[in-house]
Amino acid sequence: MLILAGDIGGTRSRLQAFDASSSSYWFEAVYDSASFASLTDIILHFSQKHQIHQYEYACLGLPGPIQQRRVNLTNLPWQVDADQLQSDCSIQTVQFINDFQAAAYGIDTLSSDQLVSLQTGQFSPRAHRLVVGAGTGLGVSPVVFEDGLYHPQASEAGHMDFAPMNADQLELLKWLWPIWPHVSYERILSGAGLETLYAFYAGLSHHNHQAWLKAEAIQQLAEQSDLIAQKTIESFVEVYGAYIGNLILLWPSYGGVYIAGGIASKIEVWMKQNGFLDAMHHKGRMRDFVQKTPVYLVTDESLGLQGASNYARTLCGQRNLKATN
Repeated sequence: MLILAGDIGGTRSRLQAFDASSSSYWFEAVYDSASFASLTDIILHFSQKHQIHQYEYACLGLPGPIQQRRVNLTNLPWQVDADQLQSDCSIQTVQFINDFQAAAYGIDTLSSDQLVSLQTGQFSPRAHRLVVGAGTGLGVSPVVFEDGLYHPQASEAGHMDFAPMNADQLELLKWLWPIWPHVSYERILSGAGLETLYAFYAGLSHHNHQAWLKAEAIQQLAEQSDLIAQKTIESFVEVYGAYIGNLILLWPSYGGVYIAGGIASKIEVWMKQNGFLDAMHHKGRMRDFVQKTPVYLVTDESLGLQGASNYARTLCGQRNLKATN
């Protein structure tokens, strides 16, 4: 049974093809998403390269709300239709899940050296989890623990309203309003958000985006002790901490908060500094409550792909069991 698993992101799309009956993968590849006109084109390119003519099953993690087997991707100009994908790409059955649901399904594939403990807390293996991460966008999956199993849920919590926690962040919000009447956390906690923060602290124009530095360049400048770049990342980390603290209040997670996405592991040095935890703990009377939550930084960038693969294996196993009964 040939299965296709995918983690489709605004920047990169990861695909894996494997034979479920042998529990070994066949091929794996990473693509620049913007280099393709559609997800169909990526899958067809992957299939042609590896001479795959048909898949029995596909599980794809996608960024955006899934409605009636269709998704308008949040940070790509693609509309993806599961039924059309089945026809165009020779797949018998296509299953969509949210990209951070996929990441959450991958948590149990992680080894201890792929997790950095940011806060020990009071860990319980039989409790809810939370998976959150900033990359091209900002994803969140609350994970329910029930009947001995973890059940990741889809959400669009990255689009919650940004709430300033000090005078500096209030000025940032005022600066952002002319660009976006609705300023969500994703506008700040993302690769583009890092670029926006740098433009704010550097005094750059709202309108001349060509002058804004890319996220990779900002990180490099910060590592070279550039003061504006360092201030940018310090502010980013503080907003990140405050946001995760808010999520913990909403979704108590003694099974752990797992910070994934493409950014946190690249700025691990700053995530380990006091600014992140101080902002996360800044919850007034709920400070102690937040401090009891275990928080981990995930360093494996293939988490979403591993999760989609895990979920596909589970569903195929369930389908085979139904068939035999």
